[in-house]
Amino acid sequence: MVAALVLVLVAGLLVVGVVVWRRAHRTDLQEALGAVPASSLRVGYTDWAAVRRALHAHLGDTPDSKAVEGLMSKAYDRDWSAVSSIDEAAPFLQEKFGFSPATAQWEAFAQGRRGATMVLKVADGADFDVLAGNLRSAGYRKPDHDDGVWKGGADLVAGLDSTLSPEVQYIALLRDQGLVVTSDTLGYATASAKVASGDAASFDGVAGVEDVADRLGTPVNAMVWGQDFACSDLAMSSAADDDQAAATTQVQQAGGVTPLSGLGMAMRPDRTLSVVAHFEDSERAQRNLRPRAKLAVGEAVGRGGSFSDNFRLTSSKAVGDDVLLALRPRTRTGFVLSALYDGPVIFATC
Repeated sequence: MVAALVLVLVAGLLVVGVVVWRRAHRTDLQEALGAVPASSLRVGYTDWAAVRRALHAHLGDTPDSKAVEGLMSKAYDRDWSAVSSIDEAAPFLQEKFGFSPATAQWEAFAQGRRGATMVLKVADGADFDVLAGNLRSAGYRKPDHDDGVWKGGADLVAGLDSTLSPEVQYIALLRDQGLVVTSDTLGYATASAKVASGDAASFDGVAGVEDVADRLGTPVNAMVWGQDFACSDLAMSSAADDDQAAATTQVQQAGGVTPLSGLGMAMRPDRTLSVVAHFEDSERAQRNLRPRAKLAVGEAVGRGGSFSDNFRLTSSKAVGDDVLLALRPRTRTGFVLSALYDGPVIFATC
């Protein structure tokens, strides 16, 4: 009995050790997906530190508005700000709030049926007392606790600056985690802050999300859909009736597809693109490989033209429960990631 108990304890310690090791070695994308609610349906991620490195932008800790505007203009031209919720407000946020894409490490913008939240990993060593003072000066009401929610509201935010998203009406400053959490409602800001603090279920625990994030690696920006939400978010049902009929025919000619159980799209610093389609099992992934690859470079039904006009498929393979597609844009400029996920997207159909 003693020996059995020792084995159980050792096994338990190994499991805990693996969990701790994995958390310590998470990519920024994995960390970001672990900071937003499990109820999220899709999450946009931007690695702002990687954007600044790629643009050789060395702005310092307190960049002025002109420098921030220059950064955001260049990021926009390369489609690296496509999934951000605060890109337009960056100059104001940096000047008045003390945080923005110009100094932050990464941003996650999560949307779900219960609400939306923006989580920002601020610069290492950021002074949260200064950030709190900035919110107080801007008119936000201080919470009773340091990790509580600063209350702004629609009228306050609208009066501060026209570029501000409604998502910054309520703000939580999480000093221990180095995070700023925002939402357009007090309730969702409070719930999201609880998740970001590690006290509630997060999006990375949703089935398939961890696999998708692992396959995407360390992108500059990405979009991740949980479970089968991509089936409706990118669905051909948003296309005209004639286009829907054409899409049905095209899918049949490609060999047919089965529903997605998760989806991710990402762009790397060299602007190459990765698509990870997650399925219920490896058998379905193998079955979907050739049809999904064909559809990814075929006619863009419902949008006009062909995906191959904009992208070259450089590789396609099935690994475990996932189909992995690698795409290279045909031009050095242009909105490649946003063009890829802007529905309807026939290769993401279910």
